Amino acid sequence: MKNIFKNLSIFIFTGVMVLIAFNFILMPLYINARNVVVIPDLEGLTIDEANKLSKSEGIEVVVADTIFTNDLNPDIVIEQFPTSGKEVKLGRSIKVKITQFNQKIIVPSLLGKTLRAAEIQLDQSGIELDSIYYSFSSKYPKGIVSWQSPTENDSIRKGFGVRIEVSNGLAPNDLVDVPDFQGIFLSEALKIMQEKGFFEGKIQYVDNKKYLPNTVLNQSPKEGTKVSQGSKINLVIVK
Repeated sequence: MKNIFKNLSIFIFTGVMVLIAFNFILMPLYINARNVVVIPDLEGLTIDEANKLSKSEGIEVVVADTIFTNDLNPDIVIEQFPTSGKEVKLGRSIKVKITQFNQKIIVPSLLGKTLRAAEIQLDQSGIELDSIYYSFSSKYPKGIVSWQSPTENDSIRKGFGVRIEVSNGLAPNDLVDVPDFQGIFLSEALKIMQEKGFFEGKIQYVDNKKYLPNTVLNQSPKEGTKVSQGSKINLVIVK
């Protein structure tokens, strides 16, 4: 009788252990095995092709990043995570990085601006300063942008560069017109001389009750005379 109860106890214990093993070990392994998929290789496919392929495998594609380039067609998958060949659970998402063409930007006008002002404006527009050249210019003072390429209102891709030319002022042998100094005060006349590249010459003071003191009455050379840069300007001033 004791043997019967002993054998029955062993049978019951064994059955319980088998049931536990089935419920907590074998069944989860079976279910997990059915829910595991292998990540496909999406790199080089368009995002539409990647979506179709992944959907058939029960995986979702998520665009995590975009690279702007003109070297590849747009909407191409260039990187993925997890990488192809890895086993993941069904329903897992794949993060991908795709390409897009660079955005187009309208080129601002840089002519007549200082080099620093041009650099700031290009930076704010998202445009690179590709090259800086320097040359003499009879039209633009020294340090001022005298040429640009692409020109104002042209459109370029974001990240592309603009070339500019900065004036070195007049060439050594260039002739310039003498400004009109008559009727202005001496301090203003000297300021204009400095800006235009002239030098102060002989200053002669004379009595004249018709004009205020320090007013320029006469000048030499006369207004409009063509002289070389760096020439001296003589002035006649009211005492």
